[in-house]
Amino acid sequence: MKNPHKVFETYLETHEGRYTSQKRAIADEIFKVRSHFEVETFIDKLRSEDNKFSRATVYRTIKQLLEAGLLQKISTKEGKVYYERRVPEKQHDHLICNTCGKIFEIKESVIEDYLEKICEKMEFTPEYRSLHLYGQCGKCTKKSH
Repeated sequence: MKNPHKVFETYLETHEGRYTSQKRAIADEIFKVRSHFEVETFIDKLRSEDNKFSRATVYRTIKQLLEAGLLQKISTKEGKVYYERRVPEKQHDHLICNTCGKIFEIKESVIEDYLEKICEKMEFTPEYRSLHLYGQCGKCTKKSH
């Protein structure tokens, strides 16, 4: 993947924004996260490491990273919102449990191949993909029976 900092800097330049040292530090911490995260938990982590970022700056940076295609947003049925790094070369989809909120990742090339065929057939050029299936995980299904 291209250097995410370069991608973000280019995005900001073309959208009348500046890549300030604060945004760079926030983005750098986000690029280190290897799992799904909630903004408030992320802010708590930043502050525990003695970083003095305002909540508004973190939210604004996350919004810009989303718009730049560097983050993906995942919402649960209850309205919880998670984010994760978006790495096009490692495309995957999500199963989200409506009961416990757990997010499972699906990394199946058969899904990728199928979607490519559909796009080709419909003469559609995909730019971004986000597939989320909502239901109940096995653990919660067993608890409810």
